[in-house]
Amino acid sequence: MSILNAQKPLNIVAVSGGLNNPSKTEALVQAIIDELGEATPIHVHFIKFSEIGSLLGGAIYRNQLPQRVQDDLAAVEAADALIVGTPVYRASFTGLFKHFFDFVEQTALVDVPVLLAASGGSERHALVLEHQLRPLFSFFQAQTLPIGVYATDRDFTPEYTIHSELLRDRITLAVARALPILEWAPAKGQRAEVVKEKSQLANQNLGINKQIEQEEVLPSAAVPSLDAAEARLHSKKAPKSQVA
Repeated sequence: MSILNAQKPLNIVAVSGGLNNPSKTEALVQAIIDELGEATPIHVHFIKFSEIGSLLGGAIYRNQLPQRVQDDLAAVEAADALIVGTPVYRASFTGLFKHFFDFVEQTALVDVPVLLAASGGSERHALVLEHQLRPLFSFFQAQTLPIGVYATDRDFTPEYTIHSELLRDRITLAVARALPILEWAPAKGQRAEVVKEKSQLANQNLGINKQIEQEEVLPSAAVPSLDAAEARLHSKKAPKSQVA
């Protein structure tokens, strides 16, 4: 039996950097949540910048933030895994999105799986996942998942629902590839103190954050098989009719 099925629901924190309501980014992140929820039990805390954006800008230090935002930051730091999405502004994530993660404790996301998502006006901004989001979470030593999801305006209806089958397939693929990695996520609570202790010791000795070796903090387990992920991906495809 896989860890995903044997353990309590994954504690997923989703973050949408979309400032409008309704929002394509929120719709994209929600679609990823729904797909993951079909694959494994999850508990979701959804942070929407359309609701908290106006509460962020006036704070320079974390203790200046209102309690709601501090609670959201605490949820991020306690998550088994993150789903993060942002609209593309000036070829990058939004300023408030970065401002929010500037308040996250530096070692809180070590080894935490993060599924990256973004929405933009055209395909020309698709590399924001690799050039902007992935480096940000690499700084935190998070485990960015192998496949991100990028959506454009034409993937959505005027009512901000997804109508593109290609985008839905991309979401299915991203979640399918994420599942084997998420098998380790429930152990994060057991690893968190070990990771924090090692990071603090590295800071004392070196004055920098030392990369933590995964074999020192991950539970003893064989590398999970991709078979289940492949089966889930292919089950979405209708079989082709054979020509006699």
